[in-house]
Amino acid sequence: MVVEIKPPKLYPSGSVFIKYYPDGGSMAYYPSGNMAMCYERMGGGFYTYFYADNRAGTTLLAIDPIGEGFCAFPTGNPRLTSRKTGGTFCDEDGKILRLWTTTKPLAANRPISFDLSPHIQISFGSRQAITAKLVCQGMSEEWQIGEVPKMANDSYLSKSLGVIKMGPERGKHVLDIDKCRLAAQENRERRAALGGMSEIPVAKTLITEDDMKKHPDLKPVVASTSQLQKSVADGFWDVDCFISKQKLADTLGDAFPTLRMGESIKTDPFSRTFASLPSSNPDVLTQLLQEHAKGPSLPLPLTNAIKNASGRYRPDHGIHYKTPRKRLKELTSKTFDNYIKVEAPKGSVVVVACLAGWLPQARRAEANLEMLNGVLTAKEGESTANWNDTVVAPPHSGAGSGSSSMAGAPAAGEAPPFILVKFDMSQSRFLRDRHNINTLPMYLMYIGGRLAYASSTLNGYGSSIDDLKTQVRKVASEKNFLPDDFRFGPTDDHNTGDFGATLKATAPILGKTGP
Repeated sequence: MVVEIKPPKLYPSGSVFIKYYPDGGSMAYYPSGNMAMCYERMGGGFYTYFYADNRAGTTLLAIDPIGEGFCAFPTGNPRLTSRKTGGTFCDEDGKILRLWTTTKPLAANRPISFDLSPHIQISFGSRQAITAKLVCQGMSEEWQIGEVPKMANDSYLSKSLGVIKMGPERGKHVLDIDKCRLAAQENRERRAALGGMSEIPVAKTLITEDDMKKHPDLKPVVASTSQLQKSVADGFWDVDCFISKQKLADTLGDAFPTLRMGESIKTDPFSRTFASLPSSNPDVLTQLLQEHAKGPSLPLPLTNAIKNASGRYRPDHGIHYKTPRKRLKELTSKTFDNYIKVEAPKGSVVVVACLAGWLPQARRAEANLEMLNGVLTAKEGESTANWNDTVVAPPHSGAGSGSSSMAGAPAAGEAPPFILVKFDMSQSRFLRDRHNINTLPMYLMYIGGRLAYASSTLNGYGSSIDDLKTQVRKVASEKNFLPDDFRFGPTDDHNTGDFGATLKATAPILGKTGP
């Protein structure tokens, strides 16, 4: 790459005003011949110095490549200081006129502007927005100094085409590959021009089993990754890198017909749905509806609204997939005590999940519990299976049974009988007033109508289905009952009461960076 050097600027008298250098630096001089400014590359960036027009050459400004430095009065007293953590602007008596920090920066529309000398004008907005202007005998030159604005402000958001609105990747930005490629090229050219930055050390990316001495549990994972990398290197996989969108569509268009939609659907928002494909892209719809050649695929289950509709849908819909998921029985404040003490089968562990539909954590927990409840219901009436294989429901002995244990009780290592129910905390304050429950989801476990366990975590630290199984086993074997008037102590978590207070109390804790 050939670097073009600008010719020097000269005063009317013929003396040098600005002299430029191949590395991007420059030198400026007063009409008297004294040096006025030095814009010099050192290492990975440019250092900027301005001097007074006197025999001593008093330094009036010194700024490094990241925008840190100072401006001074001709007497040497500090006038402006700039650091990563903030800065100050003072008068000649040392009184601070303006102060800023990283959390309270200067307003973008109110930069600090002042005359450093009769010939030098300074404008300071931030470490990334510093402008210096030199004016002598009607000639002027301006420099953008401090941290390089392009490198400081550029981010992936400037290359975004939009945000994914639906699906598991909702919220992610779709990047323009061409803009990313151009930005990378600009960064390479900038580093080459600055020098000293062309070779950036690359962090270690290949992790081996020897690196996992402190984490032996991860060694099998690293070993499998190493085997995969070796198989790719040996040519067992056909790996293609598609830089061109057209090549990607031509190569994989038969397997993924949506790649053939091209850019036309971006201009028509109605063509992005499958309902409009028959009129907008009939060929794409035909390819999408083609059946797979390998084996039949069952349709999704029909909703009750479709099954019960008359005239249009036949009663016989063929074989449909049935999900094992089953809704949890919901207890209310009126039915809670009667179910726990009377209706629940004797000897079984009743697990009450305290949930709230508006809380994301509770919704995720409810989905997992419904899947487990479906397994329990499907196996109802059968003998209890091994705990490590699956969890099944016990045979219901009825509310009137006087036996304290159920027939066919599981042996050691097998799943004890238990029942899953839920209580909607957003519908009633019943359990909140009784046990002072403020954290959701909360799990309460009862045996024979008595509370034996109450916590928001399972098995000491978890919340998964396996943790629930382990916790139920412990509760059934230990039978350590809690007092009848058991209540939780005070906490900063007020999900069931005041969610705003929860955020106010926990934000300072989450914001701490050290002990």
